[in-house]
Amino acid sequence: MAITLYNGAEVPTNSDPYELTSDLAKMALSLNLPIPVDNAAQRDGLAALAGGTLKIGTTVLRKDQSMFTEKWDGTSWKTTGHSEWTRTGQVVPTNDVWGVGALTLDAAKTTDTAFITHPAADVLRFRDAGTYAVTFNPESTTGTLNTLAYAEIITGGETYRTGMTGQDRVTAAHPNLRVAANQDALFVIYHESGSNRTLKFRIAITRIG
Repeated sequence: MAITLYNGAEVPTNSDPYELTSDLAKMALSLNLPIPVDNAAQRDGLAALAGGTLKIGTTVLRKDQSMFTEKWDGTSWKTTGHSEWTRTGQVVPTNDVWGVGALTLDAAKTTDTAFITHPAADVLRFRDAGTYAVTFNPESTTGTLNTLAYAEIITGGETYRTGMTGQDRVTAAHPNLRVAANQDALFVIYHESGSNRTLKFRIAITRIG
């Protein structure tokens, strides 16, 4: 009978019959090492190779997505990816709450193109329930944001705001935002500069739990 070590590895005991191939296979599988896969289709085919059921905690490395990790929770694959979105040339009127508009995915800085989506102007959507680090960075390219300015992340009935004055940029952030599946986040900016300002935006989201 095999024994289980502290790290979960299964190894044969001295009294076990000698079955080299079977023993090594059991030990290798029990280590639960990350499995490199070419794409989602190859990942989804692992269950059949495992005899129909994957062990909870099975981890894959997606070679088509910059080697980001996904873990099987018994129901679906969960990602620990990172996503960034940008917008340039957004004219924001003075004394009015204004959204970021239509965003563009920054593919060079994104490791998972599916877990955050952009269903409408000003809005990003979290595909999966989990904990995320979110930063929202507006920057004026036509002068400082005077008198009063703030950036907001609005989601789940809560508003996360950072205010400033007399600078050309501001950052709103939440280091451990807990969200439900398919929850939306709205990103807006406000300023009282006396005239319109043209801004650029960058939003970065990382799943941390």
